[in-house]
Amino acid sequence: MSPTPFEHGLALAWSDGALSRQGAQMLENLQSKLNLSDLDRAVQEEKWLGSISKGNRRSFGDGDGILQEWLDSLNDLSSLVPSVQMMGKAALKVGLSKKTWLDANTFANGLGLGQALAEGAWLEVETEDLEDWPAALDPLAVILGLVVEISQTTKEKFISSENSPIFVKVDLEGAKSETLSWMPELLPLEGEECAWGWDNGTEQSSPPPERDLVYCNSVLIAWVRRLVAKRHERGEAGLSGLPEGLTLMPSSSSLSIDGNGLTISMIIDLGDSGLVRPWAKVVVDGAITAVPAPETLAPSWVGIHDALAGLLIHGLQTLPRQLVLASGLDVECTNISIDDGWIVHDLSPVQ
Repeated sequence: MSPTPFEHGLALAWSDGALSRQGAQMLENLQSKLNLSDLDRAVQEEKWLGSISKGNRRSFGDGDGILQEWLDSLNDLSSLVPSVQMMGKAALKVGLSKKTWLDANTFANGLGLGQALAEGAWLEVETEDLEDWPAALDPLAVILGLVVEISQTTKEKFISSENSPIFVKVDLEGAKSETLSWMPELLPLEGEECAWGWDNGTEQSSPPPERDLVYCNSVLIAWVRRLVAKRHERGEAGLSGLPEGLTLMPSSSSLSIDGNGLTISMIIDLGDSGLVRPWAKVVVDGAITAVPAPETLAPSWVGIHDALAGLLIHGLQTLPRQLVLASGLDVECTNISIDDGWIVHDLSPVQ
């Protein structure tokens, strides 16, 4: 179940494992912005805090440093109405299941924008095509599957399976692969019902396992780089937690798999102090869990470590949704794991 706006704020406030006095005050402000009663807040807070022990990540953000920015962006909700209407219209283009609509409507209603979403989704008002959205609406964009711009169309193009091995495969009845506007070098493979391969001569490390949805780490790291680039396009920092004046180099990012662990690293330009390559690791075993920063790591670097882990988790949460939408299926991705170097998901009908 997707989080409500208040649960999203809770996740940001608790993202470092503790709630500070400042974080508690910001949650008070969020409750006021959302016009939540004390009872409604208590119900949502109890539900969310109960999920912490299960290791579930309940936010679409990647650090408590952006909580205040998110609160500030909610100061003028009326200015968000046109964007929400466009998002409702765009959701129909990528496929709007009953569950997706219910989750999105719940989140939008929490912000007082449910009417705007309905007007766009059911074409009750005339609106332009979606090209972008304010950062405040990122959680809603993820729920609707609008992680990347969808207004651009791409001519259908296929690649022979003789020229490229499989790097993504959806093995479920009814799945069909199509050209991806958000990753144009990953092309549908001729002779396969629903599979994609790289149009650049990249070789497989091992054959894909026979599971519902499988993809290689090269696809995941390409997606992570695009997420960072999208943030830069909106004028945002690629990672929260970076001190002012430092430069992130998403093209340098790399990803390695060791057993059920995924480690991401990326070069950061420190200016006069040169280049460094911080890293972070998550464990994938039915769920996704960030490995805490080493105790020997300097406090000034812990935030960067945690932001990298958050970025990787965000990629693992959103990429499979994009691939399932591209396959034309109305299913949920569950039970994530790693099988012989491949990231795999089970797919189940939407409840």
